[in-house]
Amino acid sequence: MRKLLYLFCVISFPSLATIANETPAKEQLLKVKQLYENQINKCHLLENRELRPIQDPWLKSLPSQRKKVVLTELNNVAMNRCVIKKEKDFTYQLMDYTAKTGDKLFLNSWLIFKSAMYNDSNEILLTKSEQANFKRLSSIPKYYYPFNVKSVF
Repeated sequence: MRKLLYLFCVISFPSLATIANETPAKEQLLKVKQLYENQINKCHLLENRELRPIQDPWLKSLPSQRKKVVLTELNNVAMNRCVIKKEKDFTYQLMDYTAKTGDKLFLNSWLIFKSAMYNDSNEILLTKSEQANFKRLSSIPKYYYPFNVKSVF
């Protein structure tokens, strides 16, 4: 999903960089956009981290398909955690730019994209004990940052 987000940023906002007389608001937006894109790239690099095979008793006990789903979701949570601050900064700057300039094009594009992401029903249904284990795993340093899901099997 984050790869799609990065692609969206690059495709949707290239016109920001092409206008010669940039206003201070646009310059600030470009700066924050670049920081956000850089963070997405850093997080994608972390997805290359190879982890040792599963040692957690709960995770080991899951059926193979369920284990893959849980690990993928753990990685998604880690990726969100990795980019969230820069994403918030970008969103704030985008709203500030819109308020200062009245140009709603970029904000509208961003909101449409974000609403499409939230409608994505990839949520996994977990029992209460699974939720507790999932939460526990997502706070372990090993799974705190993005990782290569395939390396865990």
